[in-house]
Amino acid sequence: MYANGFLEEKRRSPASLAAVIGLHGAALAAVMIYGTYTFVKQDPHRTTVINVTDPQIPPPEPPPPPQPREAQVPQEASHMTVVPPIAPLNQGPVAPPAPPTPPQPPAPPGPQLALNTTPALPPPVRRAAQVDPNYRDALQPPYPREMETAGRNGSVRVRITIGTDGRVSAIEQLTATDPSFWRVTERQARSRWRFRPATVDGRPVVSTMVMTVTFRIPDA
Repeated sequence: MYANGFLEEKRRSPASLAAVIGLHGAALAAVMIYGTYTFVKQDPHRTTVINVTDPQIPPPEPPPPPQPREAQVPQEASHMTVVPPIAPLNQGPVAPPAPPTPPQPPAPPGPQLALNTTPALPPPVRRAAQVDPNYRDALQPPYPREMETAGRNGSVRVRITIGTDGRVSAIEQLTATDPSFWRVTERQARSRWRFRPATVDGRPVVSTMVMTVTFRIPDA
């Protein structure tokens, strides 16, 4: 401080001036460097996509060139002796084949002869058995006493076998109102019935016949 009451400007040296200018330049440089960056807080949920290129598959290697084949050495042919077939002994000259048979000419049109000239036989003449008229009254059996006393009517149906002599050789019951009617009918047929036997071309043969015998009490 001087006598006039004002601070007297102190004269600065060139070295101090250079230092001040250097400090200001450094500060300005720092401001320029750090002033261009902006610090941003990274979001922890942010997804980063990175493009990864597929690896290139190398082309297949060309197949190796074919190896030259070895020259095949021809094998020596096996020596085989062919023996001609031996002709069979004791054989005469072979006859030539017979010529084919010529086809037969067609038969001329005209009436053909029948192979079987035997005339056909007529069918046999058959006649059924019939009741002998001389024994017609013997067909009715006697009335059973117990059925007659009881006043009961009845009937019997039988199958009979008639022999070549016209007699009944067998009898079979088909139906009967009462066993007593069947018994008297069987007895009468075997002992009294007579027939004219059946014939074939006039010759007597065995035959069968079905007959029905009726028992009826006449009204008083």
